[in-house]
Amino acid sequence: MDKIIFLFYILTSGILFSQKQIHIKYLNVRSPIANVYEDLYTDGQRAISKQDGNIMWTDPEFSKKTKTQDFYFISNIDKSSKDRNFFFTSFVKDNSQDFYFIYDKVPEINWKIDEQSSKKILGYQCIKATAIFRGSPITAYFTKELPYSVGPFKFFGLPGAILDVRVEGKEYDLWKAVKVDIDDKIKIDYNPEFKEYTKAKMQDYIKLKDQENTNFLNSSSVAGSTGKNGSVRLGIEKEFEWENETAK
Repeated sequence: MDKIIFLFYILTSGILFSQKQIHIKYLNVRSPIANVYEDLYTDGQRAISKQDGNIMWTDPEFSKKTKTQDFYFISNIDKSSKDRNFFFTSFVKDNSQDFYFIYDKVPEINWKIDEQSSKKILGYQCIKATAIFRGSPITAYFTKELPYSVGPFKFFGLPGAILDVRVEGKEYDLWKAVKVDIDDKIKIDYNPEFKEYTKAKMQDYIKLKDQENTNFLNSSSVAGSTGKNGSVRLGIEKEFEWENETAK
């Protein structure tokens, strides 16, 4: 892992700011059978969100599963850059202990804002915005009443906090705010250490994850599987900017 990048993360995250801290709690419908809560905290300069390891299973067959690992998404809100640096935790092999702390430079999200389309969410007037996020068409609703450019997962770049975001045409891969605290007093560590985790860049991590997913599909003899990256990637991130550059 590039030591300079992680040194930058540590130094910038250690700066103290005096702005009010906002806490937004989202329900993340992760799949047709699993929901989790994601808690986002931001002071307008830094942001960290935690996906709770207590999965809420909608299928009784999985209801007795124990708590899994919590996952974190960490970033600084740099108004001078259209991209954003994220650091997040994840794993390669499911149900194992191979946890990673990953650096991901997410490019600018080309949002199209529709000022004419709005709705109220938790009492906040929210405006519609659409974009393609790493291969997935998404629709978001954000509010200028919370003037921090933040959202759950790796979403950012709108002139206000995102209170609802989802992949178009799906009943999962969505986040919807269920609680907002505009003056949260909980002491948050915006610079948590993951000393035991393997450090990695996003591109290297995706190669490992793609290979693990392909191995799983091959061993499971999933009908219709081609072994290509696009067919084994779950979640919202279906394709990445470096792949588009290679194709060109």
